[in-house]
Amino acid sequence: MKGISIADIINNYREQMSLYYYMLELARQQLELVEKKLPADNILAERHHLMDEINSLNYQNQVWQDSFCQSAGITTFNLSSVRSTGNIDEVEELSQVLKEIAQLLQQIETVDKSIQDLLSQQLSSRQRPRTTRQRAQQAYQKGSNPQN
Repeated sequence: MKGISIADIINNYREQMSLYYYMLELARQQLELVEKKLPADNILAERHHLMDEINSLNYQNQVWQDSFCQSAGITTFNLSSVRSTGNIDEVEELSQVLKEIAQLLQQIETVDKSIQDLLSQQLSSRQRPRTTRQRAQQAYQKGSNPQN
């Protein structure tokens, strides 16, 4: 097995990033469907499949990071320890990729929170008893005829 480089790890993160961009697109589509009170089951299934792909890539990246640490003689894979191995340009590129992933994850989280809030509102409005003319009339009669 050839030695794992920072470039390999960066490329893996870039693959993950492209999947996160797609995840954001799906989240936005899901929000539109929820706003229109339409089912989003197919989007949920696609997002689940996408998470499986991301998890697989992330697992591979963890293995590569461990291998890199071992070969570079560092204990943990973080920007400061990787910087000590020498290639400043790659470390800066890695830093930028990680920032972009963090921003993407924040955007996905924001859209998902909107979806969750909207679904909660829709669910609570379904659980409230509907006021009918008959219920209103009964409430009025109870209020106007107090029993002593």
